[in-house]
Amino acid sequence: MKTTQKIAFMLFALVASATALLAKPIPGPKGGRILTTDSPHVEFFVEKDRTVTVSFYDKALKPIALSGQVVTATAEAKSGKVNLAFTEKNGALVSKAALPEGDDYTVVVQVRDNASAKPKNYRVLFHDEVCGECKRAEYACVCDDAGKGHDHEKKK
Repeated sequence: MKTTQKIAFMLFALVASATALLAKPIPGPKGGRILTTDSPHVEFFVEKDRTVTVSFYDKALKPIALSGQVVTATAEAKSGKVNLAFTEKNGALVSKAALPEGDDYTVVVQVRDNASAKPKNYRVLFHDEVCGECKRAEYACVCDDAGKGHDHEKKK
């Protein structure tokens, strides 16, 4: 009996993992990257001045009001790590500082539902060039091969 339960659990875990890996990214309403697979959805969007805006949406991708969420981010640029703090502005959280110059680095975004909640970490491979197929910034690409290593050298 225990062997059957273990096999059933392993099959369920395998199917869930495969579904998560094969799921096509959700396009963010502002043009950014949706970090979460379930609602509330969290969108990571880099503004023209390289500040970061983090917005929250329900499952229909309608904006939801901030209710104590806390966001921090660390840009792991080649020039060194830069910590970004966020402040509330127009119903979203906006970084007080800009991302470092350059691209092809990881930004680790930490989201807490409130100040005392356990953090959820998300990694964004930051490339600011535009994808030729979906016309979104590469970090927010929603093409079938999104996250599988577009050939960035050809786009520069």
